[in-house]
Amino acid sequence: MISKDIIAEIDKWLDGDKLGLIYKQEPNAQHWARVSKVAEELGEVIAELILWTGQNPRKPLDTNAYGRMLGELADTALTAILAIQHFTKDEDETENIMIARQARIGSRVNT
Repeated sequence: MISKDIIAEIDKWLDGDKLGLIYKQEPNAQHWARVSKVAEELGEVIAELILWTGQNPRKPLDTNAYGRMLGELADTALTAILAIQHFTKDEDETENIMIARQARIGSRVNT
């Protein structure tokens, strides 16, 4: 479903030459950045959900937020996969982790 080639390409780009030298010299900063980016993306999902459902009385209901929310959910999922890839640096291992989790969650439904 997700191209391993694209995951590898994006992972390489995220670790590439455009990173600041200080950031490159701190592996833990890179770890934290990749994992915390998932939370940042989730915050964007929540913001769109609030707009779509009209939960905030100070902001008008925005029915167009539904589509943006779905896109942000996809961004969140991909960001999580890229965080896994950051640690594994192996597209097959990343895929296997995702498949194993999917099977684990699926087994809960069948019990």
